[in-house]
Amino acid sequence: MSPKDRRQREWEVRVSDFKSSGPKMTHWCSANHVELEQMKYWTRKLKMVSAVATISSSQTFVPLTAIEPASCTATSSLVVQVGIASIELQPGFDPQLLREAVEALSRSC
Repeated sequence: MSPKDRRQREWEVRVSDFKSSGPKMTHWCSANHVELEQMKYWTRKLKMVSAVATISSSQTFVPLTAIEPASCTATSSLVVQVGIASIELQPGFDPQLLREAVEALSRSC
């Protein structure tokens, strides 16, 4: 166990002892020769560590399988708006015709 883990474990025991003891934090810290600010810090820190552990343990991953659509349907379209005009594009549209239409509309809008 690393020194960091040992220190956290010591504080887990202290915080647990305090919570089960009953007296206010200031009285408990004074009686147990523990710095009040350290107790506040570790109480907050351990509460956050516990919350993160709870969230992590409740997450589950579900495998997903993506499938390709059989084919594009005739109703698949894209609408491009240029100013007040709109152009509806169907699969297989002519890109050159679209460029020319957008250019013409851009000049007039």
